[in-house]
Amino acid sequence: MTNERLLLLVEDDAAFARTLGRSFERRDYTVIHATNLEEVNALLQSHSPDYAVVDLKLNGDATGLACVQAPRAHDAQM
Repeated sequence: MTNERLLLLVEDDAAFARTLGRSFERRDYTVIHATNLEEVNALLQSHSPDYAVVDLKLNGDATGLACVQAPRAHDAQM
């Protein structure tokens, strides 16, 4: 059994995402990173994160709220 804590980080600012990701990794999280809803959906095909940190003010068409709803919808399908 593994104690891996998988965290989905959704952030479109690359520098901030790196800093935040490293901070979580120091706290024994495994971090996967997406910058938009399309990347979130792609990651959810092969990962089931335990936690998520989502920027609600993403650039582009999809809001962070849509990215919050994506993992919940994915879990409901399983």
